[in-house]
Amino acid sequence: VVRWIGAKRHIIAYADDNKNIYNLSTTQPDTNFAAAPSATYTTRGSKSAMLGVFQDFCPMIQRMLNHVPEGEVCEWKLRVHAPLPTWVHKTVALVGDACHPTLPHLAQGAAQAIEDAAAIAASLSRLPDTQPSTINKALRVYEKIRKDRAYALVEMAAASGRTLHLGDGAAKEERDKQFAALKQGNGKVPDKWADADVQKLIYGFDTTKETLENFDNIFNGLEEQVINGVNGH
Repeated sequence: VVRWIGAKRHIIAYADDNKNIYNLSTTQPDTNFAAAPSATYTTRGSKSAMLGVFQDFCPMIQRMLNHVPEGEVCEWKLRVHAPLPTWVHKTVALVGDACHPTLPHLAQGAAQAIEDAAAIAASLSRLPDTQPSTINKALRVYEKIRKDRAYALVEMAAASGRTLHLGDGAAKEERDKQFAALKQGNGKVPDKWADADVQKLIYGFDTTKETLENFDNIFNGLEEQVINGVNGH
């Protein structure tokens, strides 16, 4: 995986499909967005517009982008929203982008949705009964297990993006000094996606274990809510 960064833009490139495909993913301001998103949330973009966005990047980038076939530039808007007060209503729960959409700078969009699913599965596996109010409490356990962690990673991804996309100035100079020090084997990592401590925070967390170990304590501390007008029915 290789990444090139610049003011308000970056490119990440990597081989995929057993090296049969070389994927180029770019992030940039949406001034060149081709059209409203389709049912698949993507739209075909302009290759010439893409080349223009990165015209001040190195010649290697220009050569790579020129290899993109005409008609194969796929665009979509990156969207976020403010944290929600709750993810659960009665026996319905939100997961993934519906409750914690994130920017891609930690590569955690799909991963956090999978953590949601794991927490829900673990919570529902501990149901003492299947009354609606009991299901509601189990889903609220899922929310309590996941909410703070998910929003912390959303904010970390946004902060990492701001750091990567700095323009000229003192902040960029300090960031570049940190990158230079990192090459010498010391100093903190400005790119949180590549930070060993952040990687441990992300991938060293066992959502299922966390849910099962804390289920009883959280579940028993929750007040029962009225579902369909009658507690438990």
